Amino acid sequence: MKTQEQIKKIENVILYILQKFDDGVDYIKLFKILYFAQRDYLSRFGKPIVPETFKARMHGPIPTLTNKVIKNVEEGSYNNFPDLKEFMDSIKVIDQKVFAQKKPDLDFIAKKEREYLDKWFDYCKDKESYALSDESHDSVYKSVVERAKLDPQQDVMTFIDIARSGQASEKMIAYIREKELLAAEFA
Repeated sequence: MKTQEQIKKIENVILYILQKFDDGVDYIKLFKILYFAQRDYLSRFGKPIVPETFKARMHGPIPTLTNKVIKNVEEGSYNNFPDLKEFMDSIKVIDQKVFAQKKPDLDFIAKKEREYLDKWFDYCKDKESYALSDESHDSVYKSVVERAKLDPQQDVMTFIDIARSGQASEKMIAYIREKELLAAEFA
């Protein structure tokens, strides 16, 4: 499970994206903006914007914690996850569109992270959601889908998978791998 600080980071990044859509946004487009920004940022700087776990699903990579929050809000299941209550209270879901209920706390989002989120918002905002979904189905995504067919627990797109999808250099991949190994060592 995520720490409260990690949950707050994810919540505020989601609110940052949602505030740009006056009429709400469907799940696919929201997830694609987040994924493409994460992929680009990770490939460039070797660290993620959000500590979110992405899984390979039918419409491309989905952020699991964000998806869980949205689904629980949609179903009205607020009591099942008390640690997510504040996140759930910050959004509403109507007819499969997600809306922000409050402004993001920008102290949780670095200026450079906002630049990447803005870049991908601008890229995605006028595109059809299913077209964006197709764009996320690259060779790395397809390899994760194949891996998951052999072992359903292998459906997670690791930071290295996401960085490869973003065309990160081998030097950057090695840097990310080293950071992941160190994090695992001290976990």
